[in-house]
Amino acid sequence: MLHGFINLLKPPGMTSHAAVSKMRKMLGTKAIGHGGTLDPAATGVLPLAVGQATRLLEYLVEQDKTYVGEVTFGIATDTLDQEGQVVWRAPEPPSIDLAQIEAVLASMLGPREQVPPTYSAIKYQGRPLYEYARAGRIVQVPARPIVIYSLSVRDFRADPWPRLLFHVRCSKGTYVRSLAQAIAEELGTQGTLTFLLREQVGDFSVQNAVTLEEIQEAAGRGNIYQYLQPLALALKGWPQVSLEPSIARRFLQGQRIKLASGVDEGLVAVYQRAHLLGVGLLKQGVLAPQKVLAKWEELAEHDHHTRL
Repeated sequence: MLHGFINLLKPPGMTSHAAVSKMRKMLGTKAIGHGGTLDPAATGVLPLAVGQATRLLEYLVEQDKTYVGEVTFGIATDTLDQEGQVVWRAPEPPSIDLAQIEAVLASMLGPREQVPPTYSAIKYQGRPLYEYARAGRIVQVPARPIVIYSLSVRDFRADPWPRLLFHVRCSKGTYVRSLAQAIAEELGTQGTLTFLLREQVGDFSVQNAVTLEEIQEAAGRGNIYQYLQPLALALKGWPQVSLEPSIARRFLQGQRIKLASGVDEGLVAVYQRAHLLGVGLLKQGVLAPQKVLAKWEELAEHDHHTRL
């Protein structure tokens, strides 16, 4: 059984769900999920979790993300990107200059509230919002807190219609389509996201992402392991607790353990030597297993062969 993460370079024109379906067929397993939906028109990093890695997706999606996006001003669509129907177009190109843009981007840094697009995968009463929108029913959902850590100009072209290429690092749950619309509104017009590249999710970057074709070729050679990233990548930067073998066995059996540890309370990555055992909750000196990712028998066998 395969366990780990694959840093997929999702092509434009494919849904995240379709990418997962293709990977399931390639690898012959249903135990595959993705680390955060990427819009069909967008390209870039789509982390895929295989096997036990799917149990760590909830932590991976918490990590910050970076994007390069392009917003074209003076036009609006119902989906807020170029995939939708045009619902408004300015009679002439709006007058926007670089100084105005830089001032607006600076004002948008930090915590803010964002209303998700009506065409999005967020669920309302068990159904994604885009299903309601396609049926002509607009559901109002509350604004959600996000954080914009950095937002800067990559390029700006004023003619024939003003277009801004921008770079953003943001918290989970940020919709870049909505951000592009907000930028346009602050500039006194409307805007549509006409390009989106997700550069990074945590430690998964576009520089080392692999295509579906590369994965297919590796799978055909029986060499898919070259693209599998370790489970621990989803927990990078977490506080760590290292257990001796006898105590590690108790953790893997689901037992609570008293520890004399200087690690802060909260969720911790639990190891025995270099082996990630799982996720634990440390509170008042007691370590409680939250997710167990290894089996004692496999761990003991590995240590036996290592000693030989």
